[in-house]
Amino acid sequence: MKHFKIFISFVLLVLVITGCNFKVNLNSNLNQSQIKVEPNANAQPENLNQTSNENLNQNINAVSANSEEYQVIVSPENMVTEVKIGEVVLKDFKEICGNDVMVYAEPHNGHLIFKAFNPGSDKPVSSLYLLNVQTKACKKLTVSSQLSDFGARILSPDQTKLALALETNEAKELKLLDLINDTAKVLVTLPVGETLNAGYGALSNHFDIKWLDNLRIQYTVYEDTVKNYAVNAPEKIEKVKQVKIVNIE
Repeated sequence: MKHFKIFISFVLLVLVITGCNFKVNLNSNLNQSQIKVEPNANAQPENLNQTSNENLNQNINAVSANSEEYQVIVSPENMVTEVKIGEVVLKDFKEICGNDVMVYAEPHNGHLIFKAFNPGSDKPVSSLYLLNVQTKACKKLTVSSQLSDFGARILSPDQTKLALALETNEAKELKLLDLINDTAKVLVTLPVGETLNAGYGALSNHFDIKWLDNLRIQYTVYEDTVKNYAVNAPEKIEKVKQVKIVNIE
């Protein structure tokens, strides 16, 4: 009986020692597991933050590259005296563009469009100039040759194009001038008996042309009955025949 008690005590002692070792090994494995997991867990957010910062920097650079930070300074007569582009200041537009100028349009696409300086005049715009904000170069647009008479000149909503209808040849043509690409094309040619001008020349002209958006122009077609405006111009304008829409593309 005495030997049996000693045996039981020995077994219990072995179990206690084994249990302690098991706990120590278990805790040791857990600690090793945490050491392995924590760096991996932290690595993913670091990679995400790095990618996010790289994208943010790319976006900032893209905005800086495409920004149009300029300021136009004009005289009391609205003549452009300076254009500040970053740290660069442009002056003497008679030399830069070939003429003193006034602001005609601001497309906000890296360009400024000027017209010849002619304050208080009833004469129609006949010369347009394009300033490239990035290169600082200014040129007279070749489409200026299309602006040779009285008529309608309507800027598109984005101010990059001009719908044009002149009283020349009884106002039968609706043209599109692209002020950025410096091109012109005829959109509409009316038949005999129709006109875009319900008036009778110069200050009596009456055009009803408007942009619905940057791609569509609405225009009114009138009867073309009166000839020799200078002699036969009546008090009433021509009658409306129809209203149409043309897509510029």
